[in-house]
Amino acid sequence: MWADLRLRFLSLFRRKTVESQMDDELRFHMDRQLEKYIQSGMERDAALRRVRLEFGGWEQVREECRDARGVALVETLAQDLRYGWRTLRRSPGFTTAALFTLALGIGANTSIFSVVYGVVLRPLPFRDPARLIVMNETTPRVGDVSVSYPNFQDWRAQSRSFAEMSQVAGVHFNMSGSGQPENISGLAVSTNFLSMMGVRPLAGRDFRPEEEKAGTAPVVLLSYSLWQSHFGADLGAVGRTIRLDSRAYTIIGVLPPEFRWSERCDVLEPAGVWATNNGSVSERGERGEMVVVGRLGEGISPVQARAEMTGLAARLERAYPEVNAQFGIRLQPLRELFSGDARPSMLLLLGAALFVLLVACANVANLFLMRGAVRAREMALRIAIGASSGRIVRQMLTESFLVAVLGGLAGVSLAMAGIPVIARLIPPETLAGANVEMNGAVLVFSFGLVVLSMFVFGLAPALSSARGEVQSELKEGGKTTGSGGRNRWRGLLAASEVALALVLLVGAGLMMKSLYRLLSVDSGFRGDHVVKLEINLRTERYQKDPALIAFWQQVLAHVGELPGVESAALGTSVPLTEDHWRTDITVEGMPLPEPGSFPHPDMHLVSPSYVKTLGIRLLRGRDFLEQDRENAQRVAMVNASVAERLFPGVDPVGKRFAFGRPRPDRAQEWVTIVGVVADTRLYGLANPARLEVYLPFRQKPSDAMTVLVKSKQEPAALVAAIRRAVASIDKDQPVFGVATMEEVVNASISTSRVTLTLLGLFSGLALVLAAIGIYGVVSYSVAQRAKEIGIRLALGAERGSVLRLVFAQGARIAGAGIVVGSAASLWLTRLMTKLLFGVSAVDPPTFAAVAFVLAAITMLACYVPARRALRVDPLIALRHE
Repeated sequence: MWADLRLRFLSLFRRKTVESQMDDELRFHMDRQLEKYIQSGMERDAALRRVRLEFGGWEQVREECRDARGVALVETLAQDLRYGWRTLRRSPGFTTAALFTLALGIGANTSIFSVVYGVVLRPLPFRDPARLIVMNETTPRVGDVSVSYPNFQDWRAQSRSFAEMSQVAGVHFNMSGSGQPENISGLAVSTNFLSMMGVRPLAGRDFRPEEEKAGTAPVVLLSYSLWQSHFGADLGAVGRTIRLDSRAYTIIGVLPPEFRWSERCDVLEPAGVWATNNGSVSERGERGEMVVVGRLGEGISPVQARAEMTGLAARLERAYPEVNAQFGIRLQPLRELFSGDARPSMLLLLGAALFVLLVACANVANLFLMRGAVRAREMALRIAIGASSGRIVRQMLTESFLVAVLGGLAGVSLAMAGIPVIARLIPPETLAGANVEMNGAVLVFSFGLVVLSMFVFGLAPALSSARGEVQSELKEGGKTTGSGGRNRWRGLLAASEVALALVLLVGAGLMMKSLYRLLSVDSGFRGDHVVKLEINLRTERYQKDPALIAFWQQVLAHVGELPGVESAALGTSVPLTEDHWRTDITVEGMPLPEPGSFPHPDMHLVSPSYVKTLGIRLLRGRDFLEQDRENAQRVAMVNASVAERLFPGVDPVGKRFAFGRPRPDRAQEWVTIVGVVADTRLYGLANPARLEVYLPFRQKPSDAMTVLVKSKQEPAALVAAIRRAVASIDKDQPVFGVATMEEVVNASISTSRVTLTLLGLFSGLALVLAAIGIYGVVSYSVAQRAKEIGIRLALGAERGSVLRLVFAQGARIAGAGIVVGSAASLWLTRLMTKLLFGVSAVDPPTFAAVAFVLAAITMLACYVPARRALRVDPLIALRHE
């Protein structure tokens, strides 16, 4: 066996040596046979004739020996590759055009796939991630909400579908002790979290069960990035302490570099410590920022788990109707937590890039068809001397493969330059820590595109060449340059380019209209020249209300005195973000709703001038005053939605409400409404306004506030001065989350903006390629019909009729493409419905505008060939005839 393999290997790479050895061996056997016949008494000529009859023809025997080696196909393929390479080198213009076109298509697809793979497809860095399920509580009036801590404990104790469960809550710390204080993010998790996820610390150890109990010395695991940036990747950091929120935490380990979560994570701490520091979480009705992750038991399907958890939610609702009424459980694969919102946009862009590749392939196929017409006599000769159709197809596909491979290499090079640019366009929260890079999976995808491209653009020209009319081509002596079949193929390909470009342009047009409608939405505030900064007082020093109020009052005073500041205010949150606090309220005089149906507005703790600084319109009543302090009458402002839904037809100013639901063991603490303000789009411009209530921060102080500063100058220029002002009050308090409100607005529509940008880029690329394709087809047709046009002109045809002849061909191509593309768009754009705002997926004006643009581009592409047709000299045409 090894001898055979060696011979085949040598046959491929040392062909001359093997051929020489084969000739020597054949000659040896023939000579021995000849000697044998001569010794038996035969004449030499007769013996030689007999030997030749027995052995057969020399070349025939050699060919049989080559076939016996089993490498004939490889040798033929190598010959085809060498011939194809020489052919491409002889046609540099054709080769360059084909490679450039393919490089654009493959480069666009490779770039987008690298993002899709990193965000949507790449396996999560956990053990058996398909069995990891994320659970939220859900309610009809709000949707998904965080999980109540006592409910989680009941789930973990009673569920049989999950082998393990762990809670995960987002936490923030102020890290101090070395250099400037910083606000860092982390996760509070159950001590079984890492083992359940299948993650082993890079250094140190995992949490121990006892470290989750209250009163235990606090410990943390560092993220790989924090370990590198603040501890210089020193393994000796394990065992040392780190100061978080003015407390010393012992570092027990370092997370591996591949660990990531759907939000930023600098440290992990045991959930027990988090629960101890947040006493309210022990109440079943409190739902903060916690989700639950569970690992399905062996043999348990998600459907079975969902059925069990639904039953469990129903039991908890019956057991605790006051706080669990109408609460269900929503299960989703862990993958959706990382990529759920980004998935539709990513798949849309990948589909758009694939359309660009198809347009590019249609263009290259047209180039091959034109080149096939030029090589028609060559193919006819090859068929005439015995080449089979399969052999011709194989040769043409080999050339297509060469072009596809070279185009693929150029496309990958383009993608390597484009991937970082695209990655910078995508918001960090969409990436969720995913690495967008060129890797093995992306290269495999690119190779798949190469093979796909080879068949898409190479098969039709190859079949067309193999079906060449031998007699007519040879009779014409190479003067024919095309056939009806090739012309039909070229027209069909050009029309398909128009159809594909139309689908992309319609998609881009819908996204553009959607973004315009989104930006036209009244956000309810004016964010020009307003900057926001966040401060989170997470130390024991500010655990008493007077200390909190004093700190915030000083911040307002110091910042308000800075030069250029028009107004300054505090608020627990700002619009167009998702970090808001909600609670039930009871309206005085209103019949009590059923549990789970109480009004559930978003609450804002704000300072006086909050609505003025953010430009929120005061519709009725008054703004908060300095007199609305801790010992004064409880007051509130509500938004227009509260006024319309809870006080229809009545002026809400002077009306009262209380927080929570009435309880027999305590008296209601009523809050009087003193003003009504306009609605704001809290959760994004595309989301409807919700119920909102504003409270004076001095009557319910918070340790985490956003500082809002409106200035007469560029607000970003004030940031350094504001930082110094805060440091002058308390140098240990970090200022973070700095952004202008314009940046907040832009961030809220970043997904739509990025999708539109890339979709517009792909659409423009497809439009240019389609225009080039139409130009090529019409131009080639004019060249083919030059003699006919000349004769027409010689016989008296008007130039206008010649123009109509040329433009009619372009019109037929555009018409067919527009009809087919419109039909395809009517179906495909429905897949974009979730990405659109305020515009239908079958918006007639968008369809009409795109069709008009494509028709205009087609006529423009026909203009140059039409002018060339008019320059045909009738005398020259007649002379050739």
